[in-house]
Amino acid sequence: MVAGLLVQKLTGRPLAEEMDRRIVRRIGLRHTYFPAPGDQRIREPHPEGYHRYGTGGARRAVTELDPSPAWAAGQMISTNGDLNRFFTALLGGRLLAPAQLVQMRTTVPIGSTGAGYGLGLISRPLSCGGVYWGHGGDIPGFESRGGATDDGRAAHITVTEIPPAPAVTDHVEDAVDRALCT
Repeated sequence: MVAGLLVQKLTGRPLAEEMDRRIVRRIGLRHTYFPAPGDQRIREPHPEGYHRYGTGGARRAVTELDPSPAWAAGQMISTNGDLNRFFTALLGGRLLAPAQLVQMRTTVPIGSTGAGYGLGLISRPLSCGGVYWGHGGDIPGFESRGGATDDGRAAHITVTEIPPAPAVTDHVEDAVDRALCT
């Protein structure tokens, strides 16, 4: 949220416009957009998302919801293919100056997993060697994990319910690892 406020303060323009101009149009993301507050629909064909409210709560369809409360932290809607294109472009130096990308890739350890967190970018070790760089996200109904390697391989996995336990999220991470190591 702070990053979004900084973008608006420094540019004098709405965050949605700056993200569209500086990222979406620049690298040709055809299925990525920042919906207007109150817009509860996904524009293109998509799977149904589900969410459980409270422990043991009923599973409910939540695909149609207003993501604007997440604003800079998750209001954008995208596809796995566009996420792959984004991370490949970012890591390939098409969005930032080299010094800025180095800053993003300077990480601190996340627990004992071998993963590291930088400025909005996470590195995760791959079972086949090396790392991939990315950042996941979730909103009721959907969770996404994935990223790209330095040699340009990219994979994203999106599930249609936020996993109820960390062990389930680990399975999503394992699927990304398998996709990048195959």
